[in-house]
Amino acid sequence: MQRVFDFLSKSGVYHIATVDADGKPHVRPFGSKLIVDGKFYISCSLPKLVYEQLSGQKWLEISAMGTGGEWIRISATAREVTEQAEKEKVYSNSVYVPQAKGGPKRSISEVAFFELTDATATIYGKETKEIRW
Repeated sequence: MQRVFDFLSKSGVYHIATVDADGKPHVRPFGSKLIVDGKFYISCSLPKLVYEQLSGQKWLEISAMGTGGEWIRISATAREVTEQAEKEKVYSNSVYVPQAKGGPKRSISEVAFFELTDATATIYGKETKEIRW
């Protein structure tokens, strides 16, 4: 899991793919990610269509290019963090919480966190490496 986090950190922006209620795909750039207590999380601002898609469909894929020609694809289930204590812990450990351009850090009520579970990350390059959690 740490190798996946490091790969995404070095990549900077990654792309997340979701589907809407009609099954139409949507891809957008993302940057938020963190590991807390051995769990991998992403976050998004509220309200956003990506929130509706993640909370409705649960499955997502992430893709990013590495700096040396490698690339990564992650398939996972997105479990929304709804328990207040867990949300506060993740929020307090978050270095990056989505914010309006040039604006202040979003409050905890303006952010949704999703834990990535049932995940398979594949790093493609000279050798292919699969990581599951």
